[in-house]
Amino acid sequence: MENFNELALTWDKEPRRAERAAIIAEEVTKSIPEIYHKTGFEYGCGTGLLSLNLQKHFKTITLADNSEGMLAILEEKINNQGIENMKTMKIDLVSDPLPCEKYDVVYTLMTLHHILDTAKIVKAFHEILAPAGYLCIADLEEEDGSFHGPDFEGHKGFNREVLTDILTKCGFTDVYSRISYVIKKKDENGIEKNYPLIFMVARKR
Repeated sequence: MENFNELALTWDKEPRRAERAAIIAEEVTKSIPEIYHKTGFEYGCGTGLLSLNLQKHFKTITLADNSEGMLAILEEKINNQGIENMKTMKIDLVSDPLPCEKYDVVYTLMTLHHILDTAKIVKAFHEILAPAGYLCIADLEEEDGSFHGPDFEGHKGFNREVLTDILTKCGFTDVYSRISYVIKKKDENGIEKNYPLIFMVARKR
């Protein structure tokens, strides 16, 4: 698996990550009514590229990740910019005790395919959401495995119908999805390929 503590040092140098984060932030703001009054929780926040685009939209944002390296860079950004409505949390929602606080919106970008037990993490999202809260997932549509290569241990993207079924069984309703972005990336043979990103929204029953 990828070492995100090491990747943190160069994470922001890839322009497509910033572009992708800005586009997904727009999707979130368009999908959540009265977002300015809501609390947000980003899981797998990395260096905060997505949430920094959303910082002025949410009342407060908790940015969670299990990589100390990513969180260290993010905390430096928060401090340098004097941001007062964002805080970090080091946590693995699959293995650690869940936070007691409830959030109005939980969102995640390019994180779900790294987590083997999809149902377990979706259940965790459901648990930390406030009643009628929203979940936003942006992740790879099902692909041939070339995005990460043959040694990757996570998911090769997601089939939308299968993911919708998991969300429904875990207590979500009003699930809808659309393709919101296309990643252009060269595979191990140097051939550029398109990898669509699903943007999926669901509401806690």
